[in-house]
Amino acid sequence: MNRNQILVKTPKGQDEIRTRAHKLTPRLRRLLIMVDGRSSVTDTLQRLQALGDDLEEQLAELLAQGFLAPAGAAAAVEQYAGSTVAAVIPQFAEFNLDKAKGFARYVVCGALGPVGARRAERLDSVSSVGELRVQLDELRDVLPKLMPKRQAEQVWKQLEPLMLSLP
Repeated sequence: MNRNQILVKTPKGQDEIRTRAHKLTPRLRRLLIMVDGRSSVTDTLQRLQALGDDLEEQLAELLAQGFLAPAGAAAAVEQYAGSTVAAVIPQFAEFNLDKAKGFARYVVCGALGPVGARRAERLDSVSSVGELRVQLDELRDVLPKLMPKRQAEQVWKQLEPLMLSLP
């Protein structure tokens, strides 16, 4: 983990704080609540050092499970989450396959953590829009098998504008 990066709460992290839907352990939930979105990892570790020696591992776990993300990457998810298709399509007027793959990979890794690494590799390996469409279709079908239905629907809501914008 880059100790200079700033971590922010993802929509999944904010959902956990509001509803406890993901059933984080009390220690992880407390740490999630205390991440302020302005401090670097180093500053956060120093500020919260009284909470224990394994804070960096806990932050890494929250990052891997998609509750936290680096500041710039989380902004990408926020930009698309909850957007209407009409609002998203103009941004893809000049479709960029690499950016689309990167966005899909980020959402998958954030939602599935280490479990999503293989699926992210599949997304990275596509070389055409048609292949990306096939991978996203497969992902839509497999998400409910990997996570609770409600959570799978939320992840798909993040990916759906991308799917609909494919040329």
